[in-house]
Formats: sequence, structure tokens, C-alpha cells
Amino acid sequence: MFASNTSQVANDAVFIEDTFACHLYTGNGSTQTITNGIDLSGKGGLVWAKSRSSADNHGLYDTARGVENRLISNSTAAQSTASGVTAFNTNGFSLGSNSDVNGSGKTTVSWTFRKQPKFFDVVTYTGTGSATTIAHNLGSVPGCIIVKNLDAATNWAVYHRSLGGTYITRLNRDWASDTGYENWANTDPTSTVFTVGNGNATNGSGYNYVAYVFAHDAGGFGLTGTDNVISCGSYTGNGSATGPVITLGYEPQWVMIKKTSDIGNWHMHDIMRDMSVTSNSLLWNYYRDWE
Repeated sequence: MFASNTSQVANDAVFIEDTFACHLYTGNGSTQTITNGIDLSGKGGLVWAKSRSSADNHGLYDTARGVENRLISNSTAAQSTASGVTAFNTNGFSLGSNSDVNGSGKTTVSWTFRKQPKFFDVVTYTGTGSATTIAHNLGSVPGCIIVKNLDAATNWAVYHRSLGGTYITRLNRDWASDTGYENWANTDPTSTVFTVGNGNATNGSGYNYVAYVFAHDAGGFGLTGTDNVISCGSYTGNGSATGPVITLGYEPQWVMIKKTSDIGNWHMHDIMRDMSVTSNSLLWNYYRDWE
């Protein structure tokens, strides 16, 4: 997945800086406010934070589940309460004393995704135990969907358009992608719904879930409303230091990559940490590692 970098001003136009922010900060072990220009209290969205200087958990907080309700993307753990994000503001968010996302002296990165058609949506639902559809407000066909069972220790489930509804990848594991009807019911999403099967990872009876829904090359941004700002693609590696060139049509701010044909960790790069392949700009999701 890729989020772009554009910079313009227009009356009703929407730009990537309205909906996405990568922000670096140093934790203080107490409370602090992060100002990144993203309206979370009015529009809704997700804050994803990770310490850069210590092997702490990733912390995910979103407006659909409410403040201090934490998910850990490198773990199977159910939702728990933690003093991480304590408020969603009109121009960012506030932090409490949780050591994973605001540990004293720890350098930290946060990625904020605001809800916006043709970019990103947050959906919560209750599982039925049998294949069903879940409505979303993306206004376009999703390119990637990340789902977590909030009540039980289950793997995170990831749908990606390059693999289709027959396959699943797990955000908290370095495993290769594999098949399983119980996840997406062998069905690709549409511009209004996505389908879940009968497994506990995506649709166990009576369990509560959150889904993070990402668009793919859907337009909707810029002065004309036709600019793409997010892409969910795939490529085949060549094992060389001069690997394949991925053409997006815009400058990306954030990139997350996973090998799907074999074991391989989730690699996370962003423009604030140099967007290079060197070890000092890379974060992993499966391991609680640091740069």
C-alpha cells in the first residue's frame, strides 16, 4: 500500500495532507498533544504508532472503538485498555502515559489515516458465524482490508486485491499467504460491501470486529477530484540491489510491503524516516523491533 504526497489549496478539493499524516515525536512518559493537521474528532480515523528506538508494541487506536481502546498489530491479543491515545482532536490527537506510544525519551513515529471516500474507512461489526456482507463507506472498491477480532486472541486478517478473496495474509505473522473460505468466503469486495466467511478471524458468531478499509487508485483528490493518492499493488522481486521500479504516478509518503509467496516480514517505510531500504529507516510489524 502506498499513500501519496501532494500540496495544493482549493475551495472544496481534498488533498492527501487533509487525510494522512506521518509525524515523528519523542515520548515524555506523561501526556502530550500531537498536532498533525488531521481532523479526527470531526471526520474519524485511525492512529497507528510505533517506537523507533525500542522494541515496543505497535499501538492502533481509532475513532470507531474510542479512545484508550488499543490494538497491537504485531500480536494476536484482543482489544485492551491503555492510556495511549486519550483524545481525538480537530488537528491531531492527545497521548497518555502508555510506554509503547509515549515512553519517556523514546523516539516514535505515528501514521494517521482520516476517514475519507476513495481513501480510507473504519468499520465495526458483530460476527454472525456464517458468510455475510459488511457495508463500508469507501465509495470505491477496496484494495486492502485489515480485520481484527476485538474479543479474542486471533490472527489479524488481511485481504489484498492482488491476491483476491480466496487468500488471506496475517498482519501479525511473517507467514506466506494461504487460502481459506472462512475468511472472505472466496469473494472480492465491491464499492459498498465486503464479504466475510465463518471463521473467528473475520466473522465468529457474537464476536466484535474492526475493519480498516483502504482504497486503490480511486481518484477523488486534487483540484479536479481525479488524483490518485493511495495504491494497493504487487510486484515480483528479482533478488538484485537494483530491484523492480514501481510506478505510482505520485510521490508516496508511506509504504507497507509483505512477501506473499513465502515467509517474510511486513516492511514499513515512510517519508519522515528517509524512505530508503537502509536499516535505519525500516520498521517491522511482525517483530517488535526498532530502526
